[in-house]
Amino acid sequence: MTTSRLAMLFLVPMLATGCASTAGATRTDEPATEAAAPEATPSAPSAPSAPSGYGYSKNDPIHVGGGVDGEHEYLQHLRGPQGQKVRYERHGSCCAFESKGSPFGSGMLDVYVVTYDGLEEPVMLYLNMYDRKDPRAPEGFRLD
Repeated sequence: MTTSRLAMLFLVPMLATGCASTAGATRTDEPATEAAAPEATPSAPSAPSAPSGYGYSKNDPIHVGGGVDGEHEYLQHLRGPQGQKVRYERHGSCCAFESKGSPFGSGMLDVYVVTYDGLEEPVMLYLNMYDRKDPRAPEGFRLD
């Protein structure tokens, strides 16, 4: 058995246990769908712009690093375009990938449902808790 397969045998049950013990988390057996970014508001302060689709796709997740605490810290600083406080709920995990930041050499993305007052429909954001790469605000959001 290869090392990566062995790591996945330990990683999957560990992540499943983490999902079961996360307070307020919602688990679904359906795959997460990629959401469209909310429209940007002209009155939003300027910040380094993230690429279109950043955070809204498993192919371009927000690399927050720092484990679950890093995810929560990032989400605590995330705001709507006019400074609205966001509300978020963990939707589940998806999308296995290789990671040097994980003790097992691989990880999974966490998917959060995020909304704020004035947002028509909640959006799903993909976060990587294993690797940090200068996290920015996705389109339609800002960081405070």
